[in-house]
This record gives sequence, C-alpha cells and structure tokens, in this order.
Amino acid sequence: MIKQVIITDIAKEDIKKLAKYISSDNKNAAVKLVDDFYKTFELLSNFPETGVIKDDIPNKTIRIYTMRKNFAIVYRFLNDKVEILRVLTRYQNIFAILN
Repeated sequence: MIKQVIITDIAKEDIKKLAKYISSDNKNAAVKLVDDFYKTFELLSNFPETGVIKDDIPNKTIRIYTMRKNFAIVYRFLNDKVEILRVLTRYQNIFAILN
C-alpha cells in the first residue's frame, strides 16, 4: 500500500546542503542526486519496511535506508505515512545525530 511521504524541514535542509556541496563540482550530479532521493522516498512509500532498525538508536520506530552506499535516509512510518526525518552521509556520525 502506498503511504503518504512527509519530508521534515530538517531533511529538506539536509538535501539542500548536500546538493549545494555537490553542485560546486558538478551541477548535473547534484540534480541527479536530488532526483534519486525523491525516487527513494517513493520506494519507501511503497515498501516502508525496506529500511533497517539499528540497535544503536533507542527509538525503535526509526529506520535507516542506505542509498548509493554513501547516504542514509532516516525515516519512520506509521499508519498511512512515511516521515523522512534526515538525509545524512556516511561521513556524519549518524548515531550521535539521532541520539
């Protein structure tokens, strides 16, 4: 069942920062990355249990989906909604940010 996707303001800011950083080297790559994020959000709306629950995160409703080996999409789903909480890179301390 397709769920509504809600992207938090902080996740939107994460995407904006990542796109800005990448566009300084390659604007087309930045556009492709943002497109891939939104395609992944659509995937998660169809298959919300795709992501994994990590033991290091106390809130067991939060899942992480790894995209392109370098990006962590942090989200949770409840009833008919998938909420995108953060979009982070593997270079960030994901667990410290989420705790």
